[in-house]
Parts: sequence; structure tokens; C-alpha cells
Amino acid sequence: MLLETIRQNMREAKMAKDTVKANLLSTLFGEMFTQSKNGKEMTDEDELKIIRKFIKNADETIALDVPEETKAKLRTEKEILESYLPKQLSRDEIDKIVTEMVSQGKTVKEIMPFFKEKYQGMYDGKTVNELIKSKTAV
Repeated sequence: MLLETIRQNMREAKMAKDTVKANLLSTLFGEMFTQSKNGKEMTDEDELKIIRKFIKNADETIALDVPEETKAKLRTEKEILESYLPKQLSRDEIDKIVTEMVSQGKTVKEIMPFFKEKYQGMYDGKTVNELIKSKTAV
């Protein structure tokens, strides 16, 4: 599970005296551990949701009027967090899949579940939806 990888990376960061990474991973690990301790069985998707929540919080803070050094630290944290996410499909890759499925006569109600099943956590739903609409609105 991702939780163990994060724990190990947190230890390594502490040993290397990388305080930004160590502090971030400590907070992330604590959040995941707390949720798993609340009696809920943590799945990989649950862990990824927590990481995405941390990334979203970093993005929201970067958008605020905060000092540049804070923004730089948040960008570094965001890079660290993104390294735990599965490789994301590019817009071109999504477009190719959607084009193929639309040419087979698939509808939105068939394409979206396909992405959820085959590419869970690897795509932006908004982009998929946008591309489906552009291909089927002809």
C-alpha cells in the first residue's frame, strides 16, 4: 500500500535532513493513518484522494496573495505529492481513446464508466467529458 511507501520515504527524508519533504510526508502519513484508524479500511483510491486533497489545498494557497517563498515551498510540496499519483493520461492520449470509442458508436454513458474502470485516477474527468461532447456534437 501507498501508506508504507510514504512512511519509508518520510524516514529517508528525515535521515537526509530534507525538512520540507519530511514534514509534508509526516502530515500526509498522519492524515492517512488517522483515517485508517477510524475503522475504515483504506483502499489505494482512498489514499490517492487524500493526496489529491493535499494538492488541491496547495493550489488554492498558491493562488492567494502569499509571499513568493511560501509559493515556492508549496510548489515543491506539490511536486513531491504528485510523485505518488499514477501517471496521468495526456490530453492527446484521452482524445485518441475518446475518438476511437465514439467511432465505435459509444455514448457518454458508456465512455465515462470505461475510463473509470480502465484508467482510475489517471485522467481528468472534465477533459474526458469535454472531448466526448466535442466529438458527439457533430
